Amino acid sequence: MDKERITSVLEKQRRLALMILAAVCLTYFVENFLRSAASALTPVLIVELGISRGSMGLLITGYFLIYGIMQLPAGVLVDVLGPRKSILWFTGLTCIGCALFYLSYKYELLLVAQIIMGIGTSVFYINAVTLIIRWFPPERKATAIGILSAASGVGGFASYMGFPLVQSILGNWRDLYVVMLILLVANWGINIFVLRDGPMPAAPVKRKSRNIIASFRQTLSDKRFTPMLFTYTLLGFNYVLLSWGTQFLIESKGLTYVEAGLVTSLGTVAGFLGCLSMGIISDRLRKRKTPIIAFFGLFLLALIGVVMMPAGLGVALYAGLWCLMGVGNSVWVIYFSMVGEVLPVRKATIGLGLLNGANIVFSSLMTPLYGSLVDQTGSFFIPGLISISIAAMTFAVLLLYTKETYGNVINE
Repeated sequence: MDKERITSVLEKQRRLALMILAAVCLTYFVENFLRSAASALTPVLIVELGISRGSMGLLITGYFLIYGIMQLPAGVLVDVLGPRKSILWFTGLTCIGCALFYLSYKYELLLVAQIIMGIGTSVFYINAVTLIIRWFPPERKATAIGILSAASGVGGFASYMGFPLVQSILGNWRDLYVVMLILLVANWGINIFVLRDGPMPAAPVKRKSRNIIASFRQTLSDKRFTPMLFTYTLLGFNYVLLSWGTQFLIESKGLTYVEAGLVTSLGTVAGFLGCLSMGIISDRLRKRKTPIIAFFGLFLLALIGVVMMPAGLGVALYAGLWCLMGVGNSVWVIYFSMVGEVLPVRKATIGLGLLNGANIVFSSLMTPLYGSLVDQTGSFFIPGLISISIAAMTFAVLLLYTKETYGNVINE
């Protein structure tokens, strides 16, 4: 009888875990649609607002910079509020920012909306990963995180492909934006009833400000974590060209807005598949380093092809290379499994925040500089060569300094 009851409880937990995964995947899908929106709308907003590429880069950065900075307290919120409350409160803020972006026709208001959405979405991924770690067994953890991360690719696809189509057919990109706002509000309501902090009740952790600062200092000084933080921060630069993808393909390769949207959206679908395969391959091989090196090597080769290929070679070729970049760039998903394999539990949530924050802050600071460099040089070629150089350096650092962490259990 006890055995049957235990089996019943485990089955109920398994079903609830899958429901939680589905709910947070939907949230992450919409959030990544919003995250990609400014990049996907770059050609439209430059004309609509009459702004330079540098100003457009600042609009994109308005979201990502505050998002990156907020990663630092995000890890603390996991302990203080718990993942459920953190997700619910901040998703509500995202809804407000989304509504403001939809209603705004001035650059300044759009920038404010980007900042609000950057704050609102900033704590989601770390808290969602924490839920997955708590609800899924070790042998399914990386796969579940891969599925969650893949939702980012689907959201990006909806943004990069959806906006060009809606703008071309209906003439108003805001029609698609309001649909996503309604979906996000509905999903927020679903999360109220579905999300649970863990199979076992957990009391919030009370942290004093002095203890929080000490936790950050201890995590940053941990020699097991420092190489991972450095390499993951370097990976952030590789998102810069992807942020400018639509405009890059229009100006450098001669594609139309719809064609460029097709290429970038297919790249996000490839990223979706890359996230899935990355988690599965890593779990099956019982290795972390080998998939990282192989996938990022693929990204580097595809990046060289994208930058060096001349214009007028056909949409299919550019789409193929962009898809390879999407698959290769999915290495980021493994790092969120690796944090818990190099740090003890008391440092892991802080480590997640530092990891994600440093990467995104670095990337977001480079985005407007990249746009300004295009303004100064008159093309994307020189910035593209810089992208190749930094990607090559990143590959060398990954090869030399990434440690194998699979299966590590840190008990201290």
